[in-house]
Amino acid sequence: MTRSFRFGVVLISEGCSRAEWVAKSRRAEDLGYDVIAAPDHLNLTSPFPSVVLTAENTTRPRVGTYVLNAAFHNHTLLARDLATLDQFTDGRLEIGLGTGYVEWEFTAVGVPFGAPGTRVERLVSAVTEIERTFDDPASPKTVQRPRPPLLLAGHGDRVLRLAARHAEVVGLTGAKFDPAHGRMTIATAAQMDERVAYVRACAGDRAGEVELNLLSKATLLTTDRGSAIERLRRFGPDLPEDELLGAPTVLAGTPADIAAKLHEIRDRYGISHTTVMENSMENFGKVIEAVR
Repeated sequence: MTRSFRFGVVLISEGCSRAEWVAKSRRAEDLGYDVIAAPDHLNLTSPFPSVVLTAENTTRPRVGTYVLNAAFHNHTLLARDLATLDQFTDGRLEIGLGTGYVEWEFTAVGVPFGAPGTRVERLVSAVTEIERTFDDPASPKTVQRPRPPLLLAGHGDRVLRLAARHAEVVGLTGAKFDPAHGRMTIATAAQMDERVAYVRACAGDRAGEVELNLLSKATLLTTDRGSAIERLRRFGPDLPEDELLGAPTVLAGTPADIAAKLHEIRDRYGISHTTVMENSMENFGKVIEAVR
């Protein structure tokens, strides 16, 4: 069965007033986004009131987190906060969780950054405790039953395996840290084939139930895709031009070109849910119009 497209946007609140956040949320709804999410970083406003404010000022989109840093929160209290969020957003909540990746933020809050495996263990603990708390009759109840949809996002084996077995939505970040360049670099189309196959193998009987989400890194509107190469080069410094333009996580061309690529991505990988960052919100809004 081919899933319908869903599109999400992550709003950024740095230096943002209440009025500005409300305006951005309403604009995202007007552009046709299905999910409006808040991130979890120390230089931004708290994701919890941000999500409630979005819900209070929109009607159609679902609202959520993309994504909460599992290391920043007591997991039992986090489950309580999420249940409250689902209540106060009238059952529109989607929960995004991740391991966290910004080392200075861990230092600032007094949490050891640790090795990747340690951060994954914290994520496992968060998922386990959230599931346990939501099942506990004495805990606050969610509107959505048995719980709001859970999105777990990552690229490595352990996070994707956890997501495939526990989440309703598997978030494919489509990028990994490249020590040679000191930053994240994107996965090629072929590498994404392997990641999706891994998720499906781990999901087993759940494979047909899991929604696949992709975090897009850039949306560049142009009638000359070749002209976008230099602006996209930082995402894949060593990739040949055809592989860079063909990577699922970068989108360049006219709205119709990109709409066609989204159809190709869905046909090839089964990825039907695309999330963009706020800096691509307006451009990708034109793509949403072309798709629909």
